[in-house]
Amino acid sequence: MGVEEALQEVNAIPGVEGGILFTEEGTILAHTLPERYALEALASAVRIAARTMEALETSRRRIQEVDLVFTGGRLILRRLPGGFLALCCARSVNLPLLNLALGPVVRSLTAALRERSERPAAPRRPRPAVPRVSPVIQDLVQEGRRLVEAARAQGITLRLLGSIGIAYHCPSALRYLPVPAFIGLELAGASRERRAVEAFLQDQGYEPFTRFNAFYGARRLHFRKPETGWPVDIFLDAYEMYHRLEFASVLTREEVTLPPAYLLLSRLQAVEAGEADLLEIAVLLLDHEVVEGEQAEAVDLRAIVALCADDWGWYRTVTMNIERAARVIAGWEAAERERVQRRLERLRQAIEAAPKSLGWQMRARLGEAVRWYQTPLRVEEGPRPDLAIG
Repeated sequence: MGVEEALQEVNAIPGVEGGILFTEEGTILAHTLPERYALEALASAVRIAARTMEALETSRRRIQEVDLVFTGGRLILRRLPGGFLALCCARSVNLPLLNLALGPVVRSLTAALRERSERPAAPRRPRPAVPRVSPVIQDLVQEGRRLVEAARAQGITLRLLGSIGIAYHCPSALRYLPVPAFIGLELAGASRERRAVEAFLQDQGYEPFTRFNAFYGARRLHFRKPETGWPVDIFLDAYEMYHRLEFASVLTREEVTLPPAYLLLSRLQAVEAGEADLLEIAVLLLDHEVVEGEQAEAVDLRAIVALCADDWGWYRTVTMNIERAARVIAGWEAAERERVQRRLERLRQAIEAAPKSLGWQMRARLGEAVRWYQTPLRVEEGPRPDLAIG
């Protein structure tokens, strides 16, 4: 039984919508999902799933299966030798029947993965030199810039940050960022303009998440575009995910985005950074020199060094992601790889050389025995009293 035929057998199981077979590296080998699932979105989801399974196994426990239940369905990830099988199912799927029916299918898929791993590795193709930017990025950059300019016309200050801010600021995004880390818009704004921002987004056709905004509106607002489903997060005065990044003092320094150093920090702060986050770090440093002081089209390392010298948590996460980013570009062309590695190293050396605060030194003694980062606020979660400042 071939791979496609085996996956078609999966589709015949009651309650199963389709399946995806992918490697441990996150490469899709075959899938039988309906056409409404865009291949680009599937590729991104599969890479995230592969890295999530890898992260779960850092505890030295081998995870054989993950069962994720959502409002509209169920996703079952099952480890196979050399890869994974993902099943999109109804919430009410009969699990005993599913496991029974999967027996011969899993054997066929395992044999196919084993046969693939035994083949001689094909020579690595060089990355294409022509732009291959995702249409999603193009559309989001265009929409993000439109919102920033429309807000400016009304006297409201908004700037792009996150994935779309990086894509706007970096010509190399055309080659190296086919899918953003977050498919949506992240905007920086001022808390004093919160009411004006809310009214502006609604005038632009975005629907507010009323309950979320009531709880967290002093620091963050969330909207969604009904026609596209794109989420829009507006961070007020600070970008808060795993760490808090204050940006009020630099909000108006550039016309469309936050300065490159702050775009970089928005990715360096991600404790659970995926491949897309790490590529965005690399692309920023490919297109921007690392300098000390404000220069056009350059990363001012002073803001990064100051955070890392004062806060051990920031230091730990940033240095960890510098190491990760250096590894993720292993397949890049030599000249570009060396340029990024040189700039990563300059950043690392500046961070290590900076005098550390007393608080930093005291926290460093605890190390990773105590968690050094906060849990990011997820829109789909219920209210969290520790962050509810509406």
